Amino acid sequence: MGCATQTCRTPHFFANRMPSPLKTIFHATRRLAASLWLNGLHRRVTQIAITGSYGKTSTTSAIYAVLRRHASALVTDLNLDTIYNVPITALRLRRQHRYLIFELGIDTSGEMDYHLRIARPRISVITGISPVHADDKHLGSLEAIIQQKGRIIEVLRPTDTALLNRDDETVRQMAARTTARVLWYGTSAGSDYRASNIRQTLTGTRFTLLTPSGEMEISTPLLGAHNALNLAAAACVGQQAGVPSEIILTAFAELTPLKGRLNVEPGPRGLILINDALRANPASTKSGLAFLGALNTRSRKIAVLGEMGELGAHAIPQHIEIGVAAAASKPDLLITVGDLTRYTAEAARKNGLTTSQVFAVGNVHEGAAILRERGKPGDVVYLKGSLMRHMERIPLILAGQPVGCTVISCPFYHQCTECEFIAKGYNPG
Repeated sequence: MGCATQTCRTPHFFANRMPSPLKTIFHATRRLAASLWLNGLHRRVTQIAITGSYGKTSTTSAIYAVLRRHASALVTDLNLDTIYNVPITALRLRRQHRYLIFELGIDTSGEMDYHLRIARPRISVITGISPVHADDKHLGSLEAIIQQKGRIIEVLRPTDTALLNRDDETVRQMAARTTARVLWYGTSAGSDYRASNIRQTLTGTRFTLLTPSGEMEISTPLLGAHNALNLAAAACVGQQAGVPSEIILTAFAELTPLKGRLNVEPGPRGLILINDALRANPASTKSGLAFLGALNTRSRKIAVLGEMGELGAHAIPQHIEIGVAAAASKPDLLITVGDLTRYTAEAARKNGLTTSQVFAVGNVHEGAAILRERGKPGDVVYLKGSLMRHMERIPLILAGQPVGCTVISCPFYHQCTECEFIAKGYNPG
């Protein structure tokens, strides 16, 4: 039972976040009020839900950008835990809103059903599946990830719409889990919304989108071919809502990259920094490396890769795969940080990079030292790693800021610039 109806049996994923009994009761009451407010008094609003192992936030932002230019729309807070986000967003709903967009992230069993007791989508989007949160502390396996995230399309009615990424083999197989109408997006043949002729630069992405109603020539400041897929999904939702093509194109042209999600920044010591270090999973890391490899620039390219977390039994194989992808992107220099990335470095050497191009180091200070010694003004540096690895420490060190912390994995979600341990270092003991 969910805590909305039985507060004495708090789901484990919620109990870990909010242990206080008083707060648990408060949240249960808020959830009940949110369900009544949304599904009782505002049943006419169109609910849209997005999940997946990667691309959720960018796709959610793009869908919101399209719909809010057409009619009043509401979206979940990008910085708030989904457990609290869903009821808080539902209670923000007002009479003028026509669309409500939920980003539904999960990392433990039963959490999606918990969200779906409030959220009742008419359009559900699955962006892709990879073994994120496959460790024992979270969902435990890839099979559990598929089962749990699949709930978002299983709850749809035959008159509803499931929007699925055709490029992802696992997502293709998940189509059998729904009785709703299925629409496909991707670059693959058979996609109802197919991105093609993708051109990438350091200032944005252009591509052609083939839709059931004709072609759209799309230009966006977002970087990377993977964003063509995210925008294809948003265009599909827009067309299903009756949004004119010119509004969709304007929305895409005015999007701005999210901080730490493949955005270009002036780096220290004259470096050009591609900051993609807010999150890391196998799919997003491969996409970022592909973007680096596809860049047509005279500048040298340097990839700095931290560990990907919460992969469980998939950790070593996935870090090896990243090494293969890193070699294929042909950087002039590859720096890997952390024990797991030693498998990445070894795979990169086996797949074409020379020993002089690859440096496997133990912590961010060693990585910064290599970059200080080898990097030159004008070099393009791609920075990637899971949030808890806090790869943002490397440019801080190069900029001469006091960084005393050397831990590979940190328990804090906030950025290092906001951390009390940044100068003296964090001691987990």
